[in-house]
Amino acid sequence: MKKKEFYSTIIVFALVATALIVTNYIMKYMDWLLLFAIVLIGYMYFRYRLTTPMQKFSNKFNMLMDYDLDMEAAIQLAQEHIDNAPTRSMKALFQVHLGMAYYNNGEYERAIQTFDEIELNKLNTVYHVLIFAHQAYSHYELGNQDKFDLALERIKNIKPQIHRKFVGYANSYERLLTVIKNIEDDPEDYKAVIEANLSQHHGFISQKLVYHYRMAHYYKVVNETEKMDIELAKVLANGKGHFTAKEAEKMFQNSVKVEDYVFTEDDFEMEVPSDDEEMPVQDQIEDAKEMDVFDVTPDNIENKDNK
Repeated sequence: MKKKEFYSTIIVFALVATALIVTNYIMKYMDWLLLFAIVLIGYMYFRYRLTTPMQKFSNKFNMLMDYDLDMEAAIQLAQEHIDNAPTRSMKALFQVHLGMAYYNNGEYERAIQTFDEIELNKLNTVYHVLIFAHQAYSHYELGNQDKFDLALERIKNIKPQIHRKFVGYANSYERLLTVIKNIEDDPEDYKAVIEANLSQHHGFISQKLVYHYRMAHYYKVVNETEKMDIELAKVLANGKGHFTAKEAEKMFQNSVKVEDYVFTEDDFEMEVPSDDEEMPVQDQIEDAKEMDVFDVTPDNIENKDNK
């Protein structure tokens, strides 16, 4: 729903509701129960007109980012929706997607700038974690340790304000960023956390690329160049324009042949976690991103769960 359609719908809905109220007083043709039913139907229709396009956008965006690795198209899609966002809350949601697209395209400074421009008070605090985490990742790639630490600290500070359903989501990001920060001091802890959180790609090529890229950093620290190059070769052979491929080019030492590591169907066999296994951070991200566009403020989340 574009801006003109959004405001037109509101105006029409308001006029119809007003007309019904006036009619109810003057003509006495309908009682308040019927009037309430009509208003409720109008609200549900209005809700549908907002949520359905958002879901379609999210599905298309994720396909471009996670499967097609077409970051330029994802950036364009997000920008188009920002320009036509009917509300400031939805604009903020689209800006989150744009920032992630810039990051995954290796445009770290533009990603940081996009995240800085978001009105955080228009989003549920769980999205703040997503924003701060991607800012931290961007600063890490840019080599800015101070701002990386600041972004990580912002995640720690926002955790008390996050709904309990997504505390594990915030903890996963905090843990990932912490081991990345401390990889030189404790590479084995880094490896364990990366494997626990990133190894289950569930068919998403982008997640598989991130896993191999992060593991390459482990082998770099422990001075196993050939194993590092194997991880990087997997990224280079399949990464297209993904940021991991761009970074892998800087690290690759040419000790193996890239063409030997093109992914096959066997590389994408679905891994289903057991019921008692902690949900990988990527799946928690997807759960958070699918939150209703009408429930983008902390109060709305709390009220919904208290009913």
